Amino acid sequence: MKLGLFAIFSLFVLMIVPIYAEVTTITLEKIFYIVDEEISFSGTENEGDKMVTVIVKDPNGNPEVLSDFSDSEGKYETIPQSVKNIFSINGIYNVTAFVDKIEEGITMQLEFDGEKVFKVPDFVLQLKSISDYSVEVEKTITFTASLEDSSVGDVVFSLRNQPIGATIDPSSGKFVWTIPGKYGSFQDVDYSFDIVVNSEAQEDRENITITVKKAYDEPETTEPETTEPETTEPETTEPETTEPETTEPEPKELEIPAPFVDEAKEPQSYVDRYINEASYKKWFDDNYPEYSSIYEAIGLEEPIIEEPEFGECGEGTKLIDGKCTIVAIQSKGGGCLIATAAYDSEMAPQIQFLREIRDNQLMNTDSGISFMTGFNQFYYSFSPTIADMQRENPIFKEAVKLWITPLLSSLSVMSYAESESQVIGYGIGVILMNIGMYFVAPVMLFYGIRKVRRAKF
Repeated sequence: MKLGLFAIFSLFVLMIVPIYAEVTTITLEKIFYIVDEEISFSGTENEGDKMVTVIVKDPNGNPEVLSDFSDSEGKYETIPQSVKNIFSINGIYNVTAFVDKIEEGITMQLEFDGEKVFKVPDFVLQLKSISDYSVEVEKTITFTASLEDSSVGDVVFSLRNQPIGATIDPSSGKFVWTIPGKYGSFQDVDYSFDIVVNSEAQEDRENITITVKKAYDEPETTEPETTEPETTEPETTEPETTEPETTEPEPKELEIPAPFVDEAKEPQSYVDRYINEASYKKWFDDNYPEYSSIYEAIGLEEPIIEEPEFGECGEGTKLIDGKCTIVAIQSKGGGCLIATAAYDSEMAPQIQFLREIRDNQLMNTDSGISFMTGFNQFYYSFSPTIADMQRENPIFKEAVKLWITPLLSSLSVMSYAESESQVIGYGIGVILMNIGMYFVAPVMLFYGIRKVRRAKF
């Protein structure tokens, strides 16, 4: 009896005693993920062998919970999940990784645009203004491109439409160009091109013009002397004058694609920049007003956007092309491994019930989040083994299903919890109820049977 009470007390301590480990980093392995890919979060914590919880909150504040154990060096990586299972609403998502308290975790922001997920940069990538240069042939011109914010790291410099022989160091931004003698001319020649810098999902560019001074003077030409023949002045009559006909100049034919388009680059990337970057849109609108749209400038056909028909569809369906179409219900991560193995599906009503209690009651309060953090550390230390045993032994699976049925019934009380105090009060009641069913009642039954047997003999 004392041993049982000690075990129960130890479980309570495990759930409520804070773990003084802290998450130090959280990151993504790729710059962006498309909807058909799987995404995972990785990073480090400063203790090692700890349960790390990752909460992804959508723009409406609805949480998605992922978790994983770190290794002995403190490195962790969540189980890969389909992007479409986690990201369903366009907008900004807050991703927080923590060990004990969510307020002590590390948060990064991701953006979902309906097609891909990418990290929201915490800096503005902007090149410093670069002056134009004038240089003579067979001379070398050099300068270093730099950023307004010198603290930005992992940047890559490059050139677009540069003259032959011009180079730039991708890391330092040092530009070098030695003007060949063959570029010599009888007049000044301008070479205009772009200095480009990229970092994560951002890009900025600065246009520069280098003028190569004329190398030769044009030869002087002398006109031959001419003598005017003697002429007698004829009688002159004033000629009739007619106004010269004026013709309107023909409109200049647009160059398709526009001069700034790099044919080696994907045309859609220009559309994406125009839509997503206000500075790039202003640059295009100010410098190329002759084009009706960015699509015309890059030689793409502008898509026709049709307004969807209005209508309402029932649960489990979605309005697609004006028709109510059945859609698959996507499951969320962080499920109950033992219950899922017992009922053979994540879509079983019992699993859906547990998921609703977790998301609607526990994860909406600070005390509920703290409880789930401690519970996950304890639960995921043995649940994968139990789930595997259920799949291998049908009799054991039925026994587990029978064993967890009272637990599911008692958890129905939590559906009435709507506030922080109610979650704590109902939660303590559910815990005491399950202690009575699973520990106290069996112990009392055991001692009762033993007492009856002794009385008979």
